[in-house]
Amino acid sequence: MRRVFGIAALAVGLLASAVSPALAFRDGVMSPAEVIAIDRDRDGSVITVEGEAVGEHLRAAGGGRWVNILGDEVGLGIWVTEEMAESIEYFGDYRYDGDIVRVTGVVNVACEQHGGEFDVHAQKLEIISRGGPRPVEVRPVKGIVGAVGLVLAFGLWRLYIHRRERRML
Repeated sequence: MRRVFGIAALAVGLLASAVSPALAFRDGVMSPAEVIAIDRDRDGSVITVEGEAVGEHLRAAGGGRWVNILGDEVGLGIWVTEEMAESIEYFGDYRYDGDIVRVTGVVNVACEQHGGEFDVHAQKLEIISRGGPRPVEVRPVKGIVGAVGLVLAFGLWRLYIHRRERRML
């Protein structure tokens, strides 16, 4: 009897997670990759997404700003107000780790305001953790290899000029 009950409970759990992917999210917070894969029936619903702010905030048509957030190697465009965009101090790039932000907003599968694009219109933006400069590791070996390469290239160029002048080429 226990075995039958255990199998039935497992089957119900698997069925529930397949029917409602939102149950698998931690505390209702999604990553940008999970938002992109969201069920299209959830168009217009309020979601919470968390990721690293990357690039820079860009001016949006009709006011507001675009902020891209990155998570699970997927970027997502978020429409935010000017004040929300100004609260982000660091945007991720090759020199900086971006601020980790949590955005609560309305998901639009085909946004009428923004040319039918998939986006999220933020209602609330929280800074979870601040980014900052990335540590730069200096590798002297790379400098030495580069200098040797430059000397070698200069030597080959001089040899080419010398042979061209003597009409050996």
